Amino acid sequence: MKAPVKLIIDSRKGGNGDIWMRLISLYSIAALVPKCMITVHIPKFMLALAKHGFTDRLQLTADVPPTKALTYTSLGIRHLLKPILKGHRFIAPYARSVIHDKKKKAIKDYVNKLLYAIADFTGYIQVPADKWINCYQGYLDIIGIKIFRSISYTSFSSQLKKDYTDIRKRLCNHLPVSEQLTLPSDIQNSIVFYPNGTSRQFVPIWWAKENMPGAYYAFFFKDTDALAFIEAGLKVIYFYTEPGDIIELAKHAAWVVSTDSFPSHLLQSAISNCTITITELLPSRVISPAYKGKIADAIAVCHPCLHLDRGNHPVCAAGYTECINWKSAAYTNAVKRDGFGIMNKDKTGINIYSKKT
Repeated sequence: MKAPVKLIIDSRKGGNGDIWMRLISLYSIAALVPKCMITVHIPKFMLALAKHGFTDRLQLTADVPPTKALTYTSLGIRHLLKPILKGHRFIAPYARSVIHDKKKKAIKDYVNKLLYAIADFTGYIQVPADKWINCYQGYLDIIGIKIFRSISYTSFSSQLKKDYTDIRKRLCNHLPVSEQLTLPSDIQNSIVFYPNGTSRQFVPIWWAKENMPGAYYAFFFKDTDALAFIEAGLKVIYFYTEPGDIIELAKHAAWVVSTDSFPSHLLQSAISNCTITITELLPSRVISPAYKGKIADAIAVCHPCLHLDRGNHPVCAAGYTECINWKSAAYTNAVKRDGFGIMNKDKTGINIYSKKT
């Protein structure tokens, strides 16, 4: 009898949403490759929630991984040469997608594609094939790993959908949450909106005041952007150090809206009374095949666009300080329409979109 294959993955690097998509996807992959024992190293803050949902198939830890671990990276090849010489191996899921997304490509981009192909052949830097770039990112992140490359997107998506019900039950019951978390008394009759994002997906305050002035806007408690919402007279609630807080708030709300940011990936796994707003990326990349909620897809002519964080880039690649989707009436209607129907009313008959009187 063959011994199980042991795979150690260092998934501590990347955006929080990226890390969550990998976890969800590795959980389903583990069912398709049962003879592979997968250990995943993740950030400490995510450990309690991850163990709550995934330990029946994955071994999870926040410890420092061994050198032989396959490490996720967004660094370029020249930055990885020294670690490779020391015995490290990498998975670079976005190496080709960054090049693919550029409107104009330079000669160095084609040189980099060739170098990544060589690195992938050697196994030192494993890279997914170009054909998966516009698939769900969770699949893109793991299909570059050589042991998983025989798994089709159809098989993966099917397993993801099979796992959805069980994962949702776990993530909506007995969640690890922060002691400070407080639920507003009227949350069951309210919209909770997760408005943040490091790039242009961030909801403009003027839009919030004009279109959803009665919603609760949920921020991480250290997020200074919350102050501007408070000063504008909008209702703000906080989540804290346990990511389970995000789900706990959402599961009690009448409806939930989230930008394409970390909260949206948790919500896709846990609830269906939710609208995800798309501004930058294609929904095929960031929306799980198992998600049962609603999507407000971008309609801007410049979509999709490169991710440029607001802190270092005052305007987007098209030259705007705010995503022009937010200025579109059609996009606004798509964001608003599913919050309890065409009449824009919640179960109590209160108009949840109108300005306060």
